Amino acid sequence: MAFDVVPATTRFRCIKLVAAAVAIDIVLWLLGFQKLFLNDAEGLAALVQIIGTLYSVVYAFATYVIWGQFTSVENEIRKESGALKDLLVFSNRLKEAVREPMVRAVKIYARAVVETEWSALSNNEKTEKTDRLFHDVISSVINVRPEDDTERIIYERLLDIANQASAHRDERLSLSAKRMPQTLFLFVTLTASTILFLLFFYPFRNPVLGAVSVAITTMLLFFAHFVLTDLDNPFEGTWNVGSEPFGELVTKLR
Repeated sequence: MAFDVVPATTRFRCIKLVAAAVAIDIVLWLLGFQKLFLNDAEGLAALVQIIGTLYSVVYAFATYVIWGQFTSVENEIRKESGALKDLLVFSNRLKEAVREPMVRAVKIYARAVVETEWSALSNNEKTEKTDRLFHDVISSVINVRPEDDTERIIYERLLDIANQASAHRDERLSLSAKRMPQTLFLFVTLTASTILFLLFFYPFRNPVLGAVSVAITTMLLFFAHFVLTDLDNPFEGTWNVGSEPFGELVTKLR
């Protein structure tokens, strides 16, 4: 089921939040709190509409920013792993003794990326281990000593590919460190909270309709918030970029 995409803990938190919001609404209705605003129903409706419009614009902008960062990281992962794949493919014409250190360096680096770098990037930690291993990959290319014109042409091509891989890695790490600006996140959260807050004041004539409206609004705002926070970190959560392209360098290529 599509609903299973959302973790069970997140669904449980949503249920608790919806239940709490509905309980507050029912208590306020029993106390007659909302009757105090019968004459202000139109004004409250207009205010909710204005803030709702503002929320939709800000939320769309925040999603656009986060999704752009997310897809950029994903693209750089494919480009970097693709460059390393090309490195192995174009080195096939070199002597085995010359090529072996390069293959070994690429595989050790790719394995370390899968096993350690993903978790380090998700926690905003340094990537010193994989930095050293990537330097070994570059060194394995630089240390090649071409013996004839054919090998020299291959060597120049390998240097170009290594430079591309280095550029894509630098860009990937730079993009991986970016997160949604806190001011934007706080503003989106504030506008969402304000919408729910104003609903508690709205004098619904039918208390059941009021409770249902509060429940639906709470659920939608909660999952909207969940999408933002989940996509903000591309290396963990329900939607994340996978390390499969690097895994294939270890298992499928030689």
